[in-house]
Amino acid sequence: MRAEQERRYDDYERMTTGALMNRQAYHAKSLKPSDLFKRPLDTELAKKKAEELLEKTRHTSEWLSQFTIGNNRKSTE
Repeated sequence: MRAEQERRYDDYERMTTGALMNRQAYHAKSLKPSDLFKRPLDTELAKKKAEELLEKTRHTSEWLSQFTIGNNRKSTE
């Protein structure tokens, strides 16, 4: 499983290099392959970071849910 994942990352890096070459053909701005794809260094660290972001998003959603948008009062005309 790990070898398959590494092979997939290798493919992504090759595709990134190809995309970089195509982009360089059309634009003069310098660009690095790492600007398009960065290989994850540690899957456990990435999973932990994703879980932390999910928790932060849930917390923010709960905080935002206390506010109402618009005017919910009925007009007394």
